[in-house]
Amino acid sequence: MDSPPRYNRALLKISGEALAGDRGFGLDAERTAWIAGQIAQVHRSGIEVGIVIGGGNIMRGVDASAVGVPPLVGDQMGMIATVVNALALRAALESLGLSARILSAFSVGTFVEVYERLKALEYVSSGHVVIFAGGTGNPCFTTDSAAALRAVEIEADVMVKATQARGVFDKDPREHSDAVFFESISAQEVLERRLGVMDAASVEILGRRKIPTIVLDLHVEGNISRALAGERVGTVIF
Repeated sequence: MDSPPRYNRALLKISGEALAGDRGFGLDAERTAWIAGQIAQVHRSGIEVGIVIGGGNIMRGVDASAVGVPPLVGDQMGMIATVVNALALRAALESLGLSARILSAFSVGTFVEVYERLKALEYVSSGHVVIFAGGTGNPCFTTDSAAALRAVEIEADVMVKATQARGVFDKDPREHSDAVFFESISAQEVLERRLGVMDAASVEILGRRKIPTIVLDLHVEGNISRALAGERVGTVIF
């Protein structure tokens, strides 16, 4: 590749925990506003943006099961938590002057629209930031899988998984000082090595559809913008 690509339409996957900041749970106003600012940088550069938001800062299925909630119901509670986060992120984006729309995989009220693919395409093409809530609308599927699905459906050029780490390693760098960092790696190799960067279903979907995934550290100023402008940031899964 002689010159790095500049992507025109991106699907961002952001964890719910990212909105919690140092609190570790709930919503941190300063961190949520900062993340909205990173998204605004991307959007103002002319890139069309869709976002899948997680809900782990509010509820995970495993947390619900610890108090006797059946696993499937726990997953449903987690999906509802993503709607709460989507509302918070929309408000933060609108405070910066961006137009944002929320599309949920299931009906939750008149204040959030139900997901339809053509509606999503219309919104993102018209310059709205589109926040996808509710996961896939089904239990047993992660928000990584939802992000891969929405990336395909909105015809994204790339998916960005914004994480707490620099990118993809052959093992957890927090536990292994000799962990090897990958600047790029194929989807097939991610699956064969069973690297835990994303669930296998999402890796397979994106690999089959030839949509690259950039895994990067969300918490470094400008990382997402630089990656989408073609700079080498994080790890590219191709």
